[in-house]
Amino acid sequence: MFGKIKLAQGSISIGDQKIEIKKLGEWFEYLRGDVRRKIVGDTLQILPAPAKGYGVKLMMVRLEEDIVIAPGNRVEGFLTVPIEVSVRAGEVEVDRFPLGGEKYALYGTLERGVIVRYSRGSIQEKPNGIGVLKVKLINRGTSWGRVDRIVFPLLDVMYYTKDRAFYPLVEVIVDKDIEVVNTGEPPMDGLSVVGELKKLSFKMRW
Repeated sequence: MFGKIKLAQGSISIGDQKIEIKKLGEWFEYLRGDVRRKIVGDTLQILPAPAKGYGVKLMMVRLEEDIVIAPGNRVEGFLTVPIEVSVRAGEVEVDRFPLGGEKYALYGTLERGVIVRYSRGSIQEKPNGIGVLKVKLINRGTSWGRVDRIVFPLLDVMYYTKDRAFYPLVEVIVDKDIEVVNTGEPPMDGLSVVGELKKLSFKMRW
């Protein structure tokens, strides 16, 4: 699914989306819903992209169960989250689409809040689904902490295998407040990478 593909007549399924490839003489026709492109060449790349939708910079994952963590403890796990798919011919983006329904929410107050990409999930021991976020929760404070949502900044970097896309590792640091760090680092070994590597942190105020 993800990676470079050699074009041939047929169909490609990615989550709930279906791409049709037709051979027309010396070129190929790319079709997905109302999207139609003529490809003069024989390869494409199907790559994961962060779910930025209408230009949002943050994703909020509301946890199905709050995580209560003692001082000095840490825990890590995986969440299933939305992603987007970027279809490219070299550096040219041929098509881009979300997997699953797009949901947005207001993070903060009406006066000072921002629109974020929204998802719900429960932390699991192993990755599940096409889009995955690995989180590491660390309580560096002197009292118990509780986390009911994770709001993290989106970077232009993703990791992937043939069948699964990963956001960079996100650390949630509980102290007097909660700091969320998108480390930009791979969440696991042996993953391919696409995008610009960097690090970004964010303090959860609400």
